[in-house]
Amino acid sequence: MNIITHKTCNKCGKELPVSMFSKHSGSKAPNYYRPECKSCNNHLSKVRKSLKKQFGNPPKNYRCPICNELEEDVKGKGGLTCSPWVVDHNHKTDKFRGWLCHKCNRGIGAFRDDTTILERAIYYLNGELK
Repeated sequence: MNIITHKTCNKCGKELPVSMFSKHSGSKAPNYYRPECKSCNNHLSKVRKSLKKQFGNPPKNYRCPICNELEEDVKGKGGLTCSPWVVDHNHKTDKFRGWLCHKCNRGIGAFRDDTTILERAIYYLNGELK
């Protein structure tokens, strides 16, 4: 059995000892380390808190701009205690982009906010890319 001693942060790109990463909370993945190091996670938390304070909450009857679903459709998708909406922001500039549901936020995060990768995914889904 290989014991992992180091991990690369998906935000700063540094290879760090696993002690520099928090474990996932919740019952689904408590034995896995978060993808970002504690330092990057702290920065992200501060940015999200500041943006939430600055921009408040989305308006009533708000729809996710990607999936077009309402609050009642997306509620609980990020966890039972989480807000239905996520403060989406540019990770390079920390600028607010808008409100997304958890699933769409995770989706664009999985594509690293890279429009070239997203375009390739569209081509692939349309059968235009093999």
